[in-house]
Amino acid sequence: MVGIYMIKSIEEGRKEDGNRSIADKIKKRLHNLDKTVENNQGRWAWELLQNAKDSIADYPDRKISIQIELDANQVIFRHNGVHFTEKDIRGLINQISSKEVEEGEQTKRTGRFGTGFLTTHLLSKVIDISGIVETNDFELFRFQFPLDREGNSISQLVPKIENAWQEFHNSTTQIHDNYELNSYNTSFKYHLNSDEQKKIARAGTEEFMQLIPFVLTFIPNIDKVEIIDNVENETLSFTNPESSNYESIFTIEKDCNGTISQIFILYASNEKVTIAAEVEKQDDNFIIKSHKNVPKLFCDFPLVGTESFHFPIIVNSFYFNPQIERDGIWLKGSEDPEVKENQSLLEEALELYKTLLDKVSSQNFNHLFNMANSKMPETNEKYFDEYWYSENIQDPLRIFLLQKPIIELENNSTEKKLPKDVWFPSRSYSKEIQKKLWKYTYDLYDEAVCKECHIQDWVEVYWSDWHKIDYEELAKDIEKQESIQKLSETLDRDETETFVWYNEVCKFLLEVETNIIYFQNRKMLPNRKGVFKLKKNVFIDKIKEDKLISILALLGSDWENLLLHSKVGFGSYQFKEKKDIAIEISDYLKNPSLTDENVISAISLLSGWFETNHKEAKEIMPELYRKKAQLFMNTILDKESLYKVMRSKTDIEQLAKVAKALEDDPNLLQTFNQAEKLSMLLRDYNVSSLEELKTVLENSNTRHQKAEITQEDLAGLGVTSMDELEEALKDKDLAALFNHTSRPNANMFLYAQQLIERSKQNIFEHLKSHPGYDCTDIDELATTVLGGIKKNGVDVHIVVRPSDNGQVIVFYSSEKDTLDYANAELWIDNGRNTPKHLTLGTILKTTGINKIPV
Repeated sequence: MVGIYMIKSIEEGRKEDGNRSIADKIKKRLHNLDKTVENNQGRWAWELLQNAKDSIADYPDRKISIQIELDANQVIFRHNGVHFTEKDIRGLINQISSKEVEEGEQTKRTGRFGTGFLTTHLLSKVIDISGIVETNDFELFRFQFPLDREGNSISQLVPKIENAWQEFHNSTTQIHDNYELNSYNTSFKYHLNSDEQKKIARAGTEEFMQLIPFVLTFIPNIDKVEIIDNVENETLSFTNPESSNYESIFTIEKDCNGTISQIFILYASNEKVTIAAEVEKQDDNFIIKSHKNVPKLFCDFPLVGTESFHFPIIVNSFYFNPQIERDGIWLKGSEDPEVKENQSLLEEALELYKTLLDKVSSQNFNHLFNMANSKMPETNEKYFDEYWYSENIQDPLRIFLLQKPIIELENNSTEKKLPKDVWFPSRSYSKEIQKKLWKYTYDLYDEAVCKECHIQDWVEVYWSDWHKIDYEELAKDIEKQESIQKLSETLDRDETETFVWYNEVCKFLLEVETNIIYFQNRKMLPNRKGVFKLKKNVFIDKIKEDKLISILALLGSDWENLLLHSKVGFGSYQFKEKKDIAIEISDYLKNPSLTDENVISAISLLSGWFETNHKEAKEIMPELYRKKAQLFMNTILDKESLYKVMRSKTDIEQLAKVAKALEDDPNLLQTFNQAEKLSMLLRDYNVSSLEELKTVLENSNTRHQKAEITQEDLAGLGVTSMDELEEALKDKDLAALFNHTSRPNANMFLYAQQLIERSKQNIFEHLKSHPGYDCTDIDELATTVLGGIKKNGVDVHIVVRPSDNGQVIVFYSSEKDTLDYANAELWIDNGRNTPKHLTLGTILKTTGINKIPV
């Protein structure tokens, strides 16, 4: 008797130890779940669905339907799968997974009432379970019992384990007749006693509704899923169809309170792996939807927590070896068989992806950025081999993507482009700046950018090998245009609209202060011709005198090339003023080439500008202005004709009329020639009429010896042209000195002109350095008369004469009138000595005159 008693005690102790071990495992697991409730709120639904699916794992022709009913204070999960086994009941109460198999044995179960099932206790610690169990003797029993996991200690949980067994046994009733296989014979009821539990129930239901289309795609044996939401008065069902009308697309029927719609899942699969992405039907096209917030890895059911496992498409495999919390897979440990299997499955997924992308990139699928993410997964480095992933997944994936036409263009082209042919705003900028960079690039190259509405999507997934649009690239693009004219052609806009665009873009660039370097180092600023130049090579036009710019251009320096275009509306620049261009013109005309037609034209224009801008000309070009007459006359080769025109007393308007008359009647010149001959004869004899000429000839009894006029005589007379000489010889006393047939040539006049100009220059320089004279406002009143000079603060006029021949002859009325003023002086210069003032005393001494008529 004692021996039997002792054995019974040991048995009781063993049983208690077993219950304590179970309770300890349950306590620890529930404690950990309480700490990670935020990450596991939706997991309860997947664990229940997984157990339902596993119930038909050994029945390949059997399908299953699921029902979740949500009330204000409870959640009921039902399914019509196969009944429980004895092993299932033991696993349910003792928390031992019924999925465990013997070594080498294959199973089709994802998991069955193991530690994963404990996550459903986040809804409620007490679950009412009902169903049918088949015994090892093939007898069927109905049961319904509460599974209570309330308690914070082993001592509290142990009796509840025993109580669960007792409640189970007490509830069983044998089934003698066949039962309805397709009825919801299995149910799990969770009581929601707190707001936290209700929150978890709602979160799990919503996650379930979002992801169930993928699960139905991966597990065709799930026929229907129904969610009855009595709180929101909504009934939602998802049904797995028998077939699909589209190749590679799984179609799921969705019924929301009687409203039918379809959900489309793009997929590809082999024996072990399925990849998928949700798509949306839009006319004749399919739009690939974002799965950014969707778990990327499924082991038949979502591994919640893999949302940032950046594989370009969702990957499912029943053969994945998930981590304990089902939030990832093992990918680190080169010798670990589970790791190797997981790595191999991902490599298979990549090959499936390549085949699928080949198809969708060439067909009517859009938004391919939603299946082009190739970033490194964000996962726990303790379980992830980054080197392996880079070498075997990421690098091959990126090489493949670069070769595929996946980019849709803004210009509505149906053709997609390769990533290497398209430019994208840099990720480092704000969305606002990215959009502007895109817009300006699109304006220039509409086939080089993606659709505007896709900017952020592509920016999110591209990597370093892709072309980036940044401030510098935009500056390069503008520089490539070379000119406003070419930019206008590129933009297909007129010049006004082009400058509006150009100013907008450049102001945008200069919103960042350091971007000024692009204008300094790149030819981006248009000159007045529209050609782009470096910032250092353009100047703001403060000259405001196009005539001076034209003059300088004729001289060989075209400032149109360096003056900034007037329509540039931004920035600060160096500038050019009138004094700058005056210096440039003066330098060019120091030694002008009088055989160059452009130079002659420039001098002609400058002379005209001098006439209308006396004061300004004196200020900015004093030397040129003082020599303006000589400068202009030097450009005329036919000086004799020029002198006649210049010295003619005929009104300029009358001369213009004569020129017009000659143009109209070329024979008119013959009449003028005849009159000219007669006029010359009258001048030779210093008479004004034919009657006077006749008297002179009749009364002439003697012949006087007259001299030929020399170039020194011309200089002494201050004569620089034939016209001036004829005017001088009207003086009878003067005419009597020279032969009336004397005809000085052009070179003689030029010599006289040079002597006169030399004398003027020497006398001017002498007076300028003389302390008693102020030559600031000097002006040339006549060829040999200077005005604008002050002597001791009083205005004086200066008559100039060369004295190389030892004499001067004053005959011009302008000179005599000038010398008639009290403040007038006669100055002479022989080119050798210092110029001297020829005073009345000097004249009297040198001429011997001692009697002057008054």
